[in-house]
Amino acid sequence: MKQAILFILLVSIAEVTLSQSSDFIVLKKRNNRTIKTYYPGAFISAVTYNGFSINGFIKDIRNDTLIILQQERRLMPTDFGATLDTLSYTVGVDYHTIKSFHYTSQYTWGRKRGFVEINLPRLMKVGGIGFLILELVNTAYRKESITANKKMLPLGIAAGVAAAGIFMSYQQNRSDKAGGKYKVVYVKNTK
Repeated sequence: MKQAILFILLVSIAEVTLSQSSDFIVLKKRNNRTIKTYYPGAFISAVTYNGFSINGFIKDIRNDTLIILQQERRLMPTDFGATLDTLSYTVGVDYHTIKSFHYTSQYTWGRKRGFVEINLPRLMKVGGIGFLILELVNTAYRKESITANKKMLPLGIAAGVAAAGIFMSYQQNRSDKAGGKYKVVYVKNTK
């Protein structure tokens, strides 16, 4: 009987001493529903306001700072050619500087999957603006009027395609930003 009580006492002491002692960050929707919780040991994929991509495991969270272990595999030169090596480094990032969190299964290593999300808005912008510039340069070179030969309809369509691409990019960026679709809550763990 004494051994069972001693075992229960030791297990409860171990549970108290090994419990979570770090702060954590919670992503919440505007209606206070929790989307994702980031704590030490969790994987985080995000982008900061200055364009730095974060892809790694959180080592610690303290004083509004995420300490992240990032790993990168690259070919390193050797005397006999090249070998695949892993580069590991630790980065400290203030959670206020994170522009967008990639928390869904749509994202793979910080990047959305699919043609529509990645390439379509970019192609629409480049194609529409490129056609406008090319047509205006050709018109100036030939010394023609812009309204001659029904050029206004293709120019209007190209401007519409470019505007649609710009609008799609704007909507995607706006929905991913912290403060747009969700809010970031820092939870200080008090002992």
